[in-house]
Amino acid sequence: MIRNSYRPLSSGRAASETSFCINLVVLVLSLLAAMFAHSYGNASPGAMFVVMLASLLVFSVLLETLLHPKTCGLLRFKVERPLSWRRVVFREIALVVTFLSIGFVYWLLPLFGDKHMVSHYHPFLMILVAALLLLSVPYFCIMDRIDPEEEDVLCRIGRAIVTRRKTVTRFELANYVRAWAVKAFWLSLMQPAMVDKFELLVYYPVSRLEGNPMEWYLVATTICFGLDLCYASAGYVLNFKLFNTHTRTAEPTLIGWLAAISCYWPFWGILLSPYFFKYARAVQWESLFDNGSVMWWIWAGAIILLELIYALATIAAGIRFSNLTYRGLWNTGPYRWTKHPAYVFKGLSWWLISVPFIVNDGADAIKCTLLLLGVNLIYFARAKTEERHLSNYPEYVEYALEMNERSIFRWCAKLIPALKYVPPKESERIFEVSQ
Repeated sequence: MIRNSYRPLSSGRAASETSFCINLVVLVLSLLAAMFAHSYGNASPGAMFVVMLASLLVFSVLLETLLHPKTCGLLRFKVERPLSWRRVVFREIALVVTFLSIGFVYWLLPLFGDKHMVSHYHPFLMILVAALLLLSVPYFCIMDRIDPEEEDVLCRIGRAIVTRRKTVTRFELANYVRAWAVKAFWLSLMQPAMVDKFELLVYYPVSRLEGNPMEWYLVATTICFGLDLCYASAGYVLNFKLFNTHTRTAEPTLIGWLAAISCYWPFWGILLSPYFFKYARAVQWESLFDNGSVMWWIWAGAIILLELIYALATIAAGIRFSNLTYRGLWNTGPYRWTKHPAYVFKGLSWWLISVPFIVNDGADAIKCTLLLLGVNLIYFARAKTEERHLSNYPEYVEYALEMNERSIFRWCAKLIPALKYVPPKESERIFEVSQ
């Protein structure tokens, strides 16, 4: 049984647990705070990222409390019981064991020990773990008094470690491990990438833009992916039940995990892209037009627009963003247009960038087109496995059924009925959710 903290804001329509407008404002304020830290404190890009993380949490909680109170975590709780130091200790033991387990995996696997991660991710990780351990005791003390669950999964795992008794179900323990695996894997990818984007933009020589359209295009795409990485990185860190940003469940199926991790380093960059899905060639869209011509700018603008929508899809999730998990429903921003805006618009941008059916000749054009279709099919599989997971939550079923009627791509489902969302039967649900 999984506890669901969702509460609908209105009847007849699935309500979002986060506000797109608030997330945009929070992003701007947090980036300004990071820029201020760099300008007046001469902070490194890594330090700027830490400032941005803190700012995202503070501004998100503050503005949601003031402007989006029905879904804000702080206003959901009230004092339920006296403090139990025994339960606090159990939670602390479980947290320490979790960190030690993740640290062992990081130490064991060469993937997490390359030079890039050692220089960017490891220093940040040390600061993050120290901060979480320092703040965990007061946090657990607060949650022990106000959380409706007297003993949450973390507490019962700690109790099991100490007493060696079975205090958690197999599903609860597996869900806990999967949730931390998601954070440990994707944070190690997103945080270094975010710092790289900061470095590129902070130290970029503006003189290179003069008379160079391609530089404008490259900077614009860097900004789009940088915006995406801002919230993507933050989402894996700012995961707290107190603020209603916690993980309810992580993807429970192997096919769901395979579909997701295959799109990321090292699986994509080392294995799938060079050996199975190498659809792109050195010659791409820019060869179709004269550099800086009207058509060049129109085509470049279309790519940038698609990538911006992809970034806005991440921003719509706010600090609740995460792959392979459910952390509440959001249906604002690009999610008003389609259930999977990130996959759809990112996929469309690849077609405009590579145009494999034009820049290649003969059989190569057919081959590269088919390979890019294969990449799209991987993301289609991601979308379907996500829907299967999220459909265990009634609010997502309500939202998905709405999108059958409201989506800008609803005409596709009329042409291809397999694209239409069909809610699962009760017997097909993976787990049971209680309100």
